[in-house]
Amino acid sequence: MRTGDRLPTVSADVTLRDALLEMTDKGLGMTAVVDDQNLILGIYTDGDLRRTLDTGTDIRTTMIRDEMHTNCKTTSADVLAAEALHLLEENKITSLLVADDNGILVGALNIHDLFREGLM
Repeated sequence: MRTGDRLPTVSADVTLRDALLEMTDKGLGMTAVVDDQNLILGIYTDGDLRRTLDTGTDIRTTMIRDEMHTNCKTTSADVLAAEALHLLEENKITSLLVADDNGILVGALNIHDLFREGLM
């Protein structure tokens, strides 16, 4: 699981451009969108970016809050890697946010993390 400085996060009040810079900097293929208490508000992924660009949306002026997914899948930090993998496969997603019982972001993982750990 990626945590701390390795975890891509932005506030809902940034532009898509700024969110993309965070995604690029952290290299996870997504960014979590959080409030000032680190409560998960949504997620934005590389796939979302492709769909956004296809619509002609201006990434310099569009706010991430207008493009993020608010019903994103999350898991808890104590979930087994095999369970996380099942969630990814079942939902046909490649990234998963990790939250505490209050919905506060504590980490993230993606399918490539599981590959590196030899779980796939």
